[in-house]
Amino acid sequence: MHDFSGLWKNREKALTVGLIVAFLLVAVCWFSYVLGLRNAGGDVSDNGIRIDDVREQYQHIEVNQRQITSGLAGAVERSDAAAARAGRIEERAGAAAQSVGEAGRLLDECQQIIGTVRNRGKK
Repeated sequence: MHDFSGLWKNREKALTVGLIVAFLLVAVCWFSYVLGLRNAGGDVSDNGIRIDDVREQYQHIEVNQRQITSGLAGAVERSDAAAARAGRIEERAGAAAQSVGEAGRLLDECQQIIGTVRNRGKK
């Protein structure tokens, strides 16, 4: 019925071809790995330089922020001082307005006195 004598020869050929294919696959993988390791160093950038740049910029920003904060604190102090001066000016203006009003009242009294004295002199 079936002749299996030729099957062993085909099996040996298939095994040989399989071993050759496996060897080539291992060789290709090994060469890819080796070449990948060798070339990996050239494509990877040095992050240390970037980190130093970022650190320097961060420190610069921090210094600027401190300067801005101190400038704002100075501006707030000057604003408070200006508000206090404005309050004193307002008080003085009120006192001056009172003085002007008092002077006007005194002038009216003086004019009335002078008018009374003139009227007595005419009688």
